[in-house]
Amino acid sequence: MPSASLLQWRNDRSSRLTEVDAQCAATLALAPPNPRLSEENLRGFVLLLSAHFQGFCRDLYTECAQVVVSRVRATLQVLVQTQFTAHRKLDHGNPNLQNLKADFERFGLNLDLVAADSANQARLNDLAELNRWRNIAAHHGNIPAGMPLSLPLLRAWRNSCDGLATSLDRIMYNQLHRMLRRAPWIP
Repeated sequence: MPSASLLQWRNDRSSRLTEVDAQCAATLALAPPNPRLSEENLRGFVLLLSAHFQGFCRDLYTECAQVVVSRVRATLQVLVQTQFTAHRKLDHGNPNLQNLKADFERFGLNLDLVAADSANQARLNDLAELNRWRNIAAHHGNIPAGMPLSLPLLRAWRNSCDGLATSLDRIMYNQLHRMLRRAPWIP
């Protein structure tokens, strides 16, 4: 039942993130260590993880919008598609819960990730931390005292993004299936 967006997350985006993870691990294993290079690699990993998750969310949203638009008569499809993509938060904003809700709730649903999966509350907390660190990395801000950035932390955030991607995909499949009375994409 995965969407094309989830398949791309798993098969393309995930493998790219695995390569960055390996690069960070290699940098951290250098003897003697190079702390500045390690920090830059970890900051880069934060940016890429956030960007890939944002890309997945945007891709899934677009895929869902196209499914809905395909059910509208041809003369209205451009109008409806334009409305779905107008002022889309995921085009410019971080992939945080607020932006996900603002975009996905355009489908007329209440995006309740916590109710969908009990593990999502912890995942959403990780996503909030990832986005906080994304802003620190993107603007080359100072690392908060007592909150070092580490590869295990990034791996945990990546696992949370993976769980959220799967959950969001399932929510949208079920909601669109209910609304359209057919499978939105081939299971």
